[in-house]
Amino acid sequence: MAETKSDIAGSILPMSKQQAMIMLESVYLWMDLGKFEHARELVNGAAALMPKTKQVQFALGTLEFNQQKYDKALQAFRTAQRLDPKSALARAHCAEALLFMGKTGEALKELQAALDLEDDGGVPEFAYRLCLFGGALDIERALKESNEKKRAERFDGAMKAFQLAAKVQPDAAEPRIRLGEVFVLNGKNAEGKTELDAGLKLSPTPEEKAMAEKLLEVASGKVKDAPKKR
Repeated sequence: MAETKSDIAGSILPMSKQQAMIMLESVYLWMDLGKFEHARELVNGAAALMPKTKQVQFALGTLEFNQQKYDKALQAFRTAQRLDPKSALARAHCAEALLFMGKTGEALKELQAALDLEDDGGVPEFAYRLCLFGGALDIERALKESNEKKRAERFDGAMKAFQLAAKVQPDAAEPRIRLGEVFVLNGKNAEGKTELDAGLKLSPTPEEKAMAEKLLEVASGKVKDAPKKR
């Protein structure tokens, strides 16, 4: 009996792309239902059958990420990256895990590397959103930090994140307003006003406009505290 060649590269058993797709979609379905143990059993089976398939590693990484096991998620996304070094999405997912691990600097390097690769599925928009999230997260971490050096490092990370977001989408108002926020929180009111004014010229949403105007009042000394709402 002649062997049937698998459509999936690296698959141990003959498997069509449709069969593999159904298997992986089932993994995500179990995750959506909160049945993580069922999802893990299925993804482990997929990994055994298709050990050299990056989509399996994406599913495994997503499972670990959803259970807040960010170090293990990073390992899976790194494996996907090794399987396909040209995958921008793999680098972007590595960045996402790194952000949640508090490693903003490393995450931004991964995002820049992802942006330098060919887009393989909405990477620029994903990178933009991650930059905004990472910057906001670092602001929160900075405000909670009692150590002045670590506080400054967090603000620096936030600034770099918003700068990359502005680079990815130069016509977006939010990154510039967020940059203004970082400057104002650091007492650099002149620099803050410059960024806030630039953001207000880029068609901000009503919420972004209100935040910028409040920050401008702080920078001008009209009120004492920057807006707390994120």
